[in-house]
Amino acid sequence: MKKSSLSIAVALSTLISLNCMASNSTFNKEQEDEIGKIAAEYIVNHPEILVQASKNLQLKQMKLQQAASAKAIVDNQDALLKDKKSPFIGPSDAAVSIIEFFDYQCAYCAKLSPEFDSIIKENPDAKFIFKETPIFSTRWEVSGYAADMGQWVFSEKGSKAYLTYHNAIFATGHDEGKLTKEDVKKAAKKAGVNVNEFKPNERYAANFQLFAKLGLRGTPAVVIMPSKGANQDNVVMLPGYDPEGIKNAIRKVKASITQ
Repeated sequence: MKKSSLSIAVALSTLISLNCMASNSTFNKEQEDEIGKIAAEYIVNHPEILVQASKNLQLKQMKLQQAASAKAIVDNQDALLKDKKSPFIGPSDAAVSIIEFFDYQCAYCAKLSPEFDSIIKENPDAKFIFKETPIFSTRWEVSGYAADMGQWVFSEKGSKAYLTYHNAIFATGHDEGKLTKEDVKKAAKKAGVNVNEFKPNERYAANFQLFAKLGLRGTPAVVIMPSKGANQDNVVMLPGYDPEGIKNAIRKVKASITQ
């Protein structure tokens, strides 16, 4: 296997060298055509080269994307960590913060919800920040209504009431357009607020701006980072449903702080 891989590498290197020489007009047109024919035939006979090249390209793109995400997190850490309007659970002075962008009408957010609640209970020393981001509000109005109500519940009654509301909404099982304003009001009443005093005003608007700055395109999306001293090497961005990834990232960030 090693000999075969080495042969391929040498042959490919030779072809690349020949191609470069051809591009520098070392050969005439007939010779360039012959080199191109040899290269094409070699690739046809060794398609694994293209497979490996594709994998290498994907890996490179993934690393570039991860680096861009890490930079965006560090550049926007104040908005992620210090927005007093954002609901949170856990110690305000926690060493690690986990920030979730979500929409109550997002099916994958609903799927992540019980897993995320377990993660909260498993990490009482961490701070969990909730960024209400109703990306489906243009399709389903109640998406924005529920997000607005959530932030209002937090402003009125604090963290414990907010978590009660938050979990009650997802407990309805009504996502993808099935949630109703009555569902939202019942959850709010369960959290202990007087819903008659609620006045919608899109309290979540700033979250959309942050969502865009981080280059996010969908929910859920979770950021795990130190509450202080964040840098591009100790922050993690996880788009999509990935509870195990969240757990691993929390362990990784905690370890980076204790080192």
